[in-house]
Amino acid sequence: MSVMKHAVTMLMGVWLITGLFIDGFAHNHGAVETFFTPWHAILYSGYLACAVWILSITYRNKAANRHLTWAEAIPAGYKLGIAGVIIFLIGGLGDMFWHTIFGIEKNIEALLSPSHLVLLTGALMILTSPYRAMSSMEETSPTFRRLLPALTSIALTFAVLAFFLMYAWSFRQNLWMAREEDAVARAVVDFLVTTLLLVLPVMLVMRRWRLPLGTVTYFFVLEAVLMAGLDGFNHYGSIVILLISGIVGDWLFYMLSGKEADAWQYRLVFFLLPVLIWGLYFADLQLYHTLDWSPELWGGTMFICGLASLGLSIMTAPLRPGRNQ
Repeated sequence: MSVMKHAVTMLMGVWLITGLFIDGFAHNHGAVETFFTPWHAILYSGYLACAVWILSITYRNKAANRHLTWAEAIPAGYKLGIAGVIIFLIGGLGDMFWHTIFGIEKNIEALLSPSHLVLLTGALMILTSPYRAMSSMEETSPTFRRLLPALTSIALTFAVLAFFLMYAWSFRQNLWMAREEDAVARAVVDFLVTTLLLVLPVMLVMRRWRLPLGTVTYFFVLEAVLMAGLDGFNHYGSIVILLISGIVGDWLFYMLSGKEADAWQYRLVFFLLPVLIWGLYFADLQLYHTLDWSPELWGGTMFICGLASLGLSIMTAPLRPGRNQ
């Protein structure tokens, strides 16, 4: 299956996820009153586009070689995508009946609704199809353009996870108001969750390919823009912070491009990236808001996020048989 066809899959996936985040914005601003809304129309038409496209390429494979079974006609990497199409349909029908019977959920209830979690499952199975398919590529150093469908597959997957964990996305929190012990503890956990959502996609690419220049910025900015859109871009500062951090990360990884992906220098960069992100974040709070945290709190938070990223970079390094890791 050609890279162009994977790109079409991701174009449909962007349609689907755009509808998801518009629907999230509507939920966050009290605009949802019924299942039949314009934002649901965008979401479900995006799903329909994904379903028609994946089923059509399967049909064309079957028509081109009638000796194949229907299961064999499914493109490599897309079997879970087909399952995701079915699961999303079940979730969509369940969502309609759930809203009809129980009404429209708000806040965290909407994210943890059973029908919405089924939709999440189906969406993840659809969105990860191009990454699974392109992971079998023989190339180990593809260009950014050639790898873009797989990168978008990863980026949208983690964007959806961030969406369903929006209550733990640190850039949405009024951290300068966190003074009580429990609130501070919750904030530190949120920093860790947000850190993992940002660095894990980069590690996933490096486990399979050499990191194309621009990947870190692409991941960071796409996630930042989508998440900021949930609040009407009131927290636009997160886009600036992650843009700067992404550019710095890309430059550092580019300087190391001649080294193996398990080199200690890469692990050092993964430690420094969260320190940079949250260093810029705390600096922004100090300049434009009231930050009552002590140096032990904000400094320790930056360090522990860096350590978490460092540990994951060690665990996700490419395995090389017979080599001392």
